[in-house]
Amino acid sequence: MTTQSEDPNERVNHPRWYTQHPSGIECIQVIEHLPTNIGNAVKYLWRCGLKTTETPLRDLQSARWYTEREIWRIRQFGLEGEPWMTAKTVFKWRKIASQVVSKDDGELGKYLRALMEWRSDGMLEAVDRAIDNLKRESNDAP
Repeated sequence: MTTQSEDPNERVNHPRWYTQHPSGIECIQVIEHLPTNIGNAVKYLWRCGLKTTETPLRDLQSARWYTEREIWRIRQFGLEGEPWMTAKTVFKWRKIASQVVSKDDGELGKYLRALMEWRSDGMLEAVDRAIDNLKRESNDAP
């Protein structure tokens, strides 16, 4: 498990829990192109189990909450089918997200794949699967 650095600038500018993905991509490179709620959900999935001040379950529950909030927002304001990024931004984001997905067969990768297709059910399933796995691991622990 990653521990926090004593250097406050490292924890602010490039925290390890956001920079250690096998793809070499930093979390901010992916989320800065996303709507706030989805960006927050990705952030919580990204750091799940890496940030020692939060429990993995809390991170996963937060990811689910933000995903549900974005789905609610889209439905509430009749935004289904509306583009959430310009074509130029979509292209850049997909290129970066594809690099992460190619190195991540876990729930973050599944969430990003579903997000690329805007399959909200797939996004929620990825988070729910991670929560279930975490609970199952906790029950299996001695």
